[in-house]
Amino acid sequence: MKTISRFDLADFNTPERIVDGIIRHVSDLPIPVPIEELALMLDILEITELETEGYEGGLLLGDVEKSEGIILVSRASGRRRRRFTIGHELAHFLCPFHKPLSGNEFCCSAEDINLAFARKEDPAARMEVEANRFAARLLMPEPYFRKDLRLRKGVEIEHILAFSEKYDTSKEATARRYVDLQDEPCALIVSHNGRILYPYRHEDFPFINMRRGDPVPRGAMMARKGLKQGVPSNSEERDGDIWLSVRGRCPRVWEQVFLQSEGYGLTLLSLAEDPEDLEEEEDLEEKYTARFRR
Repeated sequence: MKTISRFDLADFNTPERIVDGIIRHVSDLPIPVPIEELALMLDILEITELETEGYEGGLLLGDVEKSEGIILVSRASGRRRRRFTIGHELAHFLCPFHKPLSGNEFCCSAEDINLAFARKEDPAARMEVEANRFAARLLMPEPYFRKDLRLRKGVEIEHILAFSEKYDTSKEATARRYVDLQDEPCALIVSHNGRILYPYRHEDFPFINMRRGDPVPRGAMMARKGLKQGVPSNSEERDGDIWLSVRGRCPRVWEQVFLQSEGYGLTLLSLAEDPEDLEEEEDLEEKYTARFRR
């Protein structure tokens, strides 16, 4: 693998551009991405274990200029979680606008590492979301990931499981990247013990009427008994109004679930009907109704 230094990234200042700069410069980047090796090339002095409970990772800075740093990772983390956390803390180190709220260190909880959304008025949360996107973008580089997507038809949890193995990333992080880069609009719902943790959707997928803490809908596949842990269910075509909130007639969806350990689960949704066809149908209904009223 080619070497890289922070000098090579001097002209890049956003998380997206920094990752793209790394990928362009290290043109022979192997998969899985050697995240620890990259971090040490980019002025991280060492990666060491974090023993403080309640934190998933951390970053100790040598000075306010970020001339060097030390990445901390929870001792309890598994390999894939550790890789993502290193990418997350590397984002805090390389992004010039990421500054500790106090002192010379970032302390990131498990919730920070999982954060997918943030309000504009919350700068701390916004940095955590950016760091998570940086980690996903670096560990699952877009050119590589899109090439793999083109080799597989449809939207299936089996694809996510295969990519998780290939990129050495967690199933949840891989699923979010899968939703982002799919050409076919789809959505992910992460749940735990029958409650929604969060929905995550492609920008062209309809709005999902679910919030953190809401119960999994009764009609959803994840609410069924007898699901086999670690085995993807079959895909089923369902009425979309179980999950969606849309104007007019709700499209039907394909639903597939994957039950994980300790009560966690993934639900993957994709559209069974073309949204453009639905819009045309609604326009025709409106025109017909208007003529009938005359």
